[in-house]
Amino acid sequence: MIEKRGMDIHEKRKFPRFPVTKPILCFRYGRQITMRTKNISFGGLRLEANLDLRAGESLNFDLLTNGTRIHCKGKILAVEDLKDKVQARLRFTPTSDSEQRKLFDYLDTLSGRRSIPFVKWIIVGLFILSACVAYVIIRAYFFR
Repeated sequence: MIEKRGMDIHEKRKFPRFPVTKPILCFRYGRQITMRTKNISFGGLRLEANLDLRAGESLNFDLLTNGTRIHCKGKILAVEDLKDKVQARLRFTPTSDSEQRKLFDYLDTLSGRRSIPFVKWIIVGLFILSACVAYVIIRAYFFR
């Protein structure tokens, strides 16, 4: 959400949004309902559905991403009625640490950055390589 004040433009969102269309499985009234994301961030998402949703309503759902199922919870902030469907803004509410980690890892892949574990392995690899080179140099110099 962007707020304008005079000539200044301020971004009010805490997290970047990624335009992603992924299926969401939600269980309501004893049946499974499929919805779709329109965009997603670490704080929430915009979804599209063919059913009634109300602001303030809580949802438990599974986000399906590249063979991974991420269980999420959220609260609907606002609903926009379209002709034959609705779009809703949803803010994530706390879930288990493992599910939040899955969501963070998925969003990290969307951002295009290399993830932190990958960088750690590169640093460890360079450290081991430099230790091996130092060993070879010391051995060649002192043990001729």
